[in-house]
Amino acid sequence: MKKGNELLLQENNFKEKISGVILCAGEGKRLKTITKNTPKSLIKIERLENISILHHSINNLINLKIKQIGVVIGYLGDSIREFILSLEKKNQTIQDKVIIIDTENQYKFGPLYSLLSIIKNKDFFTSTNYFLVIPGDTIFNYNLLKEVLSIISNNFDLIQMHPFVFYRIIGLKPIKELYSINRIISNAEIENIGSKTILKKITQGKIKNLLLKNVINQIIPVTLFNYDFINEMLNLKGKIPYKTVWESMNYMINNGKKIYAFKIKSQHQFYDIDNINDLKSSKKEDNRCSD
Repeated sequence: MKKGNELLLQENNFKEKISGVILCAGEGKRLKTITKNTPKSLIKIERLENISILHHSINNLINLKIKQIGVVIGYLGDSIREFILSLEKKNQTIQDKVIIIDTENQYKFGPLYSLLSIIKNKDFFTSTNYFLVIPGDTIFNYNLLKEVLSIISNNFDLIQMHPFVFYRIIGLKPIKELYSINRIISNAEIENIGSKTILKKITQGKIKNLLLKNVINQIIPVTLFNYDFINEMLNLKGKIPYKTVWESMNYMINNGKKIYAFKIKSQHQFYDIDNINDLKSSKKEDNRCSD
C-alpha cells in the first residue's frame, strides 16, 4: 500500500473513534429577549447564509467525517429536537449520525452537568470512543476544527490517557478588535515539557484586566476527552462545588491529572454568541463565520 493511502486509512480509522458533542442545553440568559422562545443554538446568523449556529456546527462535523454527533439538549429542548428532525427528513447523513441526548433538567446545575448527561446513552458513551466537545453557541471556522482534528490524529496515542485542550496565542490589540474590553476570556497557563505542552491552569478574566500582558494564550472552546476522564468527572459530581467543565479540569490538574495543551494557528477564528452586541458583530465579520 502506498504511503499516501496508508495515511488516509489511518486518518479514517481514528475518526471512527471520535464522537462530537455539541452542548445546547443552556438558557442563554444574557440574550433573554431572543432566547425566551428560541434556544441560542438555533439563532440564525446572516453570514452563515441565515442558518443556525447548531446547523453550522453539525455541517462542520459531518464534513470532517466525525463518526457520530451527540446534541445535548435541555432548555427549550423540544425546539431543538424538532429542528433536528426537520434536518433528518432532508438529509439521510444527519439521520444516521446525529443523536439527541436530553439532560432532563440537569443543565440547570451548570455546563458540567450537561456534559455528563452523555453517560446516559450507552450506545453513544462507550469506552472505545473519544469525545470532541464544543459549545452550541459558538461559531467555528471550519479550518479551525480541521486543524484540531489534524492535531488529534498526530497525537492519538496520548488521548488514550489524557484530555486535550487547544489555545491560540493572540496579542491584546487584535483581541480588543474582536471583543469589548468587558468580555471575559479564558487563558491557558502552560508549561513546556520536552516537545509537549502541559496545561497548568485555566484562568478567566475580563480583557480590561489583562492590559499588562502582551499576549494571551486564549483557550479555544474545543476539548477532547476520553471515556475514563469523563467518568472521573462524574465521580466528582456532588463532591466539589463546581458547575463548569474548566473548573473541574483545574481541580483534577491540582490532583495530579495531566492535560495536554496544543497551539493552533491564530488566524483560525471562532466567535461566541454571548450577548446582543456579539450577534450584531457576527453579522458583520465575514471571516468569523466562514467555512
